[in-house]
Amino acid sequence: MSSIALNETFKLVDVPADTFTVETGPFDRQQWREIIERFEDANLMQAWPYAATRWGAENLSHTVLLKNGEVVAAAQAVIKKVPILGSGLAHVKRGPLWQLRGTQRDPEILRQMIRALHGVYAVRKGLLLRVFPGCIEEIDLLRSTFTEEGFVRNFSIGVPRTVILDLSYSLEELRSSLKPTWRRNLVLAERHNLTIHHGTSDKLFEAFSRLYVELLDRKKIGGVVDIEHYKEMQKTLSPGLKMRVMLCEYGGEYVAGIVVPYVGNTAQNLLAATGDKGLALRGSYILQWRMLEWLKNNGCRWYDLDAVNHDLYPGISQFKMGFAGKLGWEVEYPGQFESCTNAFSQSSVKVGEWLLKTYGDTQVALKRFQTRRSNHANNGD
Repeated sequence: MSSIALNETFKLVDVPADTFTVETGPFDRQQWREIIERFEDANLMQAWPYAATRWGAENLSHTVLLKNGEVVAAAQAVIKKVPILGSGLAHVKRGPLWQLRGTQRDPEILRQMIRALHGVYAVRKGLLLRVFPGCIEEIDLLRSTFTEEGFVRNFSIGVPRTVILDLSYSLEELRSSLKPTWRRNLVLAERHNLTIHHGTSDKLFEAFSRLYVELLDRKKIGGVVDIEHYKEMQKTLSPGLKMRVMLCEYGGEYVAGIVVPYVGNTAQNLLAATGDKGLALRGSYILQWRMLEWLKNNGCRWYDLDAVNHDLYPGISQFKMGFAGKLGWEVEYPGQFESCTNAFSQSSVKVGEWLLKTYGDTQVALKRFQTRRSNHANNGD
């Protein structure tokens, strides 16, 4: 690892002398890339370009835990402060990273890293610390350790769930596992002789983004994500961290596409867009299967199909459950945990979030009113 300019170094209390120490950044893009690539549980949201593109590099903070001088855990946090007052939020999304490649998991490292995060952000910086672990393994261990260390689980985001596919099975076993309707749709898609393009180039991502924007315009809905952010991320991510794009072509036209980051031992079904022709051609079925094949052949262990919500999005959830089949399963994410020693930070963050939610709800209601008014005008009411 290249040399690192640190803000501070300190020892954790209540541990043997010279065993664990904590170092804080911020680190630059290259330094942080070298660190996270050491971990099996590395992911896109802990990558420097992801957070820097979405929230600004000046708002990033990094903490590493060292055992006898070697990095054994790491976390990237986004800092959001109230101007002038200094209070605010430190948010660790899909972290900390604590599963080093080629080593057995050590629960003590997880515990000491949680203590380190509390010490850096809640105690020393006086911020509300919010941690959303992204690990899909050791969920019970994660929850119990955060609770034992005094963190409180925050249910304001609900109880997010996902669907997981274990890619350690053979391709034959995974295909046999598909639910019958899903498998029939895959066979139909294969009969159309669709052309599949995939890679990590900016050109492919640009083609996907056009398909994504067209989808949103056609359905007249606001995007769940800002595709421009992801386009910028793709340009700045190092080759080993770039998102994989897969597009389905028919008659010289892209009709469906997916974007899947594969970092560490897990791939995430991040973005998808299907046009009307793609729906008729079952483009999403062949894309997901071909992506599974590629991931399997390139050593991926877990395919996280991302959020499922059977009440709000029954069709999407049914699609993912059919793909997961008999060898996949639905599971809760570990949850979101908070720690705070500064009551002012806690109250200011909560008030700020309430105001943002109120503004968002108002904008949604206004947009619905405008849509109804436009429909009435078009119908001559």
